[in-house]
Amino acid sequence: MGTRVYVSLNHEDEAQRKWFELLAKQSRHELHTFERAELLVRDRTGRPLRTAPTDVRAEPLRMALRERLMKSERMVVLIARDTGVNEWVDWEIRTFFELKQQEAGSTAWRRLRGMRGKGHRVSRGGDPDALAGRATVTLDWSPASLERWLETAL
Repeated sequence: MGTRVYVSLNHEDEAQRKWFELLAKQSRHELHTFERAELLVRDRTGRPLRTAPTDVRAEPLRMALRERLMKSERMVVLIARDTGVNEWVDWEIRTFFELKQQEAGSTAWRRLRGMRGKGHRVSRGGDPDALAGRATVTLDWSPASLERWLETAL
């Protein structure tokens, strides 16, 4: 098996979920994301509540995500219409970078890339703030380019 890669995406965006599935199916590497459904905070009727990463009730989700991020060698952030305003995507990027900075120091940025979804040039709110100064490259949609990056030594 190749490199273990965490894919950060807006799970509420059906197109991003389909892009992830396509990438995961085509890749020679282990691409994974975290299906949050089982750890979402729910109201009394069982409906999921939107919680920010800073919400104390989201601690089980943050802990599970942090564990998944620690086990990942690299991260790809799928960028589409609402990615720039998604608090959880921003949290995942910042947390991954902090964890990898502890391991790799000043070369941690090499483990992180953004990739625009099919047909997306700009996202609402721009790219996630957490990518600024961290990812050397934001790729346009190209599974082949992503594979080449994953094959490149850190």
